[in-house]
Amino acid sequence: MCDPGTLSVLAIASAAVGTAGAGFTALQANAQQRYQAKVADQNAKLAAESAKQEQDNTRVALQQHWRQQAQLQGQQRVAMAAGGLDVNFGNAADLTADTEMLGREDAQRIIDQGSNAVRGFDIESANYRSQAKASRQAATGALIGGAFDMASTALGGATQYAGLQAKFGAPSRNSYGIKTSGNIY
Repeated sequence: MCDPGTLSVLAIASAAVGTAGAGFTALQANAQQRYQAKVADQNAKLAAESAKQEQDNTRVALQQHWRQQAQLQGQQRVAMAAGGLDVNFGNAADLTADTEMLGREDAQRIIDQGSNAVRGFDIESANYRSQAKASRQAATGALIGGAFDMASTALGGATQYAGLQAKFGAPSRNSYGIKTSGNIY
């Protein structure tokens, strides 16, 4: 069996190592959560950029659609005029009106699809920002939890040390300055 002085030293060393381990674990958890927050922030930025790109793509698609619409209407007018029809009267006017109506419906579909895609990217970006916020809170929680774990480990070690002192008595020094145990059982 170890002498009481050695047991006391081991109890203190055990508490110190446990406390240091709890602190290191807290720091590692904090660093991991901060890294995850940075990744989520970057993903939110990329999703926002994708939303802007989708808006630009929708604008270009809409311009292309209106150009094609104008080209189709021009071809229809030329064909009707070549056939000797008045484009502002009767079936020719109805055809022109129908072409315009279908063109507006197609344009609205392009706008709606673009808006839905942008909305999806906006939601994704908001989710990433929320994830980043949660990771930053978890990082803070890791430090606070680590501080409590360290305190608990240190107090546990102190309690163990006090128990050993109570059981075996506090070491005392002899006339030569060497520590000796109060009880030698």
